[in-house]
Amino acid sequence: MIKKLTPPILRRLQWCALALVAFMLAAMVWQGIRVQEALLDANAAVNRHLESIALIQAFKSTLLDLETGERGYVITGQPAYLLPYQQARARLAHQQEQLRRISLPTGSDDLLSEEVLSSLVERRMQIAESNISVRDTDGLEAAALRLLAAGGRQTMDRLRGHLNALEQNERERLSAQTLQATRQARQSRWVWGGGAAVIAVLLLVTSLSVINQWRQRQRVMTMQKTFISTVSHELRTPLTVILGALSMLQSGVGGTLSADAQRLVVLSNDNGKRLKSLIDDILDIEKLESGQLTFQRQHLPLLPLVEHAVALNQPYAESFSVSLGFQTITTHDHAPHRPAMQPLDEHDYVNIDPERFAQIMANLISNACKHSDPGEHVAVSAGAIDSQWLEIHVCDHGNGIPLLFQPRVFERFAQADGTDRRRTGGTGLGLSITKSLVEEMGGSIGFHSVPTEGCCFWVRLPRVAKPA
Repeated sequence: MIKKLTPPILRRLQWCALALVAFMLAAMVWQGIRVQEALLDANAAVNRHLESIALIQAFKSTLLDLETGERGYVITGQPAYLLPYQQARARLAHQQEQLRRISLPTGSDDLLSEEVLSSLVERRMQIAESNISVRDTDGLEAAALRLLAAGGRQTMDRLRGHLNALEQNERERLSAQTLQATRQARQSRWVWGGGAAVIAVLLLVTSLSVINQWRQRQRVMTMQKTFISTVSHELRTPLTVILGALSMLQSGVGGTLSADAQRLVVLSNDNGKRLKSLIDDILDIEKLESGQLTFQRQHLPLLPLVEHAVALNQPYAESFSVSLGFQTITTHDHAPHRPAMQPLDEHDYVNIDPERFAQIMANLISNACKHSDPGEHVAVSAGAIDSQWLEIHVCDHGNGIPLLFQPRVFERFAQADGTDRRRTGGTGLGLSITKSLVEEMGGSIGFHSVPTEGCCFWVRLPRVAKPA
């Protein structure tokens, strides 16, 4: 199904899936915050209800101490029973004040109201005081009769019933809060689990589509490389034959040609050479990418290699009416954009492939000549930066490289504009190949250019010890 979708539709679906994933993540975070707040509120409510239940139970225990102390003193007359009675009375006021803070739910029975509790507590304390007073003044018999008739037991039973109802109410609210917290936690687990599953499916589908696109792109690139390589190889043999035949015609092997025919033969031969150069560049790029380009490295002195490259490219420079020369570095030479260099000597060796180095120099010198006006000079120089690096410079005095184009100088088929390609006849592959060759030999390449003032390319290679 994914393979049948066109790339624009597939990209839109991917963006929609990513947007949905972002939305669901935000929703899950929001839901998580809500659940966390609800659980914190439920936990606080549970703690309040537990404290209320503990307070009610403590209040019931205090009332029991009050009743025990009162009855013990009335029956025995021993002052020792008055101590727990007096302590219970002292605690009752504080505990009763705390009980008033217990909030009852709306619609609760009036029997649970604060007024009822206060009146019952006050009634029970009055009865206790009266019983103790009668015991002190009238003796045991009168106090015992009053104890039975005063209604203390009935008042205490009502107090216990009131407190039991209040405790039951707190336990029900505690159970409701616990149940609500459990329900919210379960709902949160379902939301997070479902959200995570949906996000996983969306990410899986998006990943599969991206992988499929990448595979298709790799397949297309492989087909393109195979096609270009095959076509280039198939073109090279007949093109070589054609160039050979044109060279023979141009040299007069087939007889004397008319001026018009000679001009056509020269034009065909020049364009055939351009086509052969393009095919060679394409094959070099393909071999560099596949790792099939071989390098025969040798420890060689750099200075003779540079001088030989300048001599080999003299005819090419003359075809553009440009002078080409090797400039010897002196200790006083120093340009703002160049590092200070020392002149090369017979001990400055590099580990390179001489043929590939000649190709690098040919690309840089031809590039400088093509972008120089007739009568200008292209200077090649070389020197030692330090004990580890040697550097070659190829400088021209042309129009330089436009600032906007400079980041793309080493890209394939890169040309400043279409007119530049038509004027110079380049393929846009030379500098890309040069950069790859330099890096394969452990070096680096760069340039310094000021528009309208020329350009200077530099190649930096690691210095090696002179072989024994």
